[in-house]
Amino acid sequence: MRNQSKILFCCKLTVLYVLAKLKFLHVLLPKELKNELPIDWNNRMFWTAFQSGGQKIYFDYYSELKKPVSYEPKIKVDSELQLTEKDLKFFYDNGYLGPFDLIDPDEAKALQEHLVNLYNKESKIYSYSRGDYEFDDPTDPDLAKVIQLESVKRQGHDRHLEYPTLLNLFKRPEITERCAQLLGPDLILWYSQFFQKPPHSNKTELHQASTWLSFDQKRSILHPEDSEELFQVTCWIALTDATKYNGCMTVVPGSHWEIYPVQLSTAQTTTGYGAYQGTLCYPIDEQKVNLIEMKAGQFFIFTERVIHGSVDNVSDDWRWAVNGRIAKTNTKVFTKEMLEENLEISIYRIKKFKLDNWKAVLLRGQDRFGYNRLL
Repeated sequence: MRNQSKILFCCKLTVLYVLAKLKFLHVLLPKELKNELPIDWNNRMFWTAFQSGGQKIYFDYYSELKKPVSYEPKIKVDSELQLTEKDLKFFYDNGYLGPFDLIDPDEAKALQEHLVNLYNKESKIYSYSRGDYEFDDPTDPDLAKVIQLESVKRQGHDRHLEYPTLLNLFKRPEITERCAQLLGPDLILWYSQFFQKPPHSNKTELHQASTWLSFDQKRSILHPEDSEELFQVTCWIALTDATKYNGCMTVVPGSHWEIYPVQLSTAQTTTGYGAYQGTLCYPIDEQKVNLIEMKAGQFFIFTERVIHGSVDNVSDDWRWAVNGRIAKTNTKVFTKEMLEENLEISIYRIKKFKLDNWKAVLLRGQDRFGYNRLL
């Protein structure tokens, strides 16, 4: 039966993959079938899933990162914010840079308190009670095992769109001028997330991302001009001290040159992929995993291509942080179809996720590329 199931999976995958490549036929396909197509897969992704019978898949678009022609910063800025070629080389060698000072600890504490208050209220951007999204089956007892329903309903995502103080944090030159030296002068903020790590809570498993295929494993959210060049970085801001005891971030230096598949499992000992159980197919040497400890008010910059996560919080303290994903303005975020017909977020078993109130925010420079839905 197991071999028969694998054969059926491979046959179905082959048909769907071929249909996905025949884009001229998509207008003729029923929506239910079109939603099954792995539209943003490439051959490497197909063969990995095919040969493993669906036990090994890519949760993000497979690509290799190109090395830069030089390590010279993309722009010149004020001397106190200027990165050196040594800094840029460190970033490309390791996948991250920092930490840097942003705000003082008192400002960080005040912002954290405001965000906690906001977090405990339903989002005005993605409102469950308003019908902006639905769960596959909210009565399914297994759903509560893989995601925290009430936490998802509160939504820590994109609160900068309703809280100007948070948005202005990402507009500070300490962030924008450093990111511009990595990406170029024109930048957008397309996503933010407010993180909590309660006392004595588990670590976040190691993972990586690039074009954000992870929502449904079929379609990418981001569409850069070249997926093999650096087109996005994440800015992670500590709002409380982040230490090895309360769940600080971790990165695996040098793991960003390639996107790796995930080995799926039915075991309950591995987490990190929402409704899926899986382990990243990368040989982790624990001695080479770097802890990113920071003081409240500091931040660091990393490419989500680098394998990253966090350690257990073994303390009695909460750890709070917020991050923002910053991209070049010529990176298209969401397709026209996603904006009009909503998202299917299978990793969290969410459907009909509306993007009516979503906007990208211009952080720096100008919209020279005709970016759609820019705030």
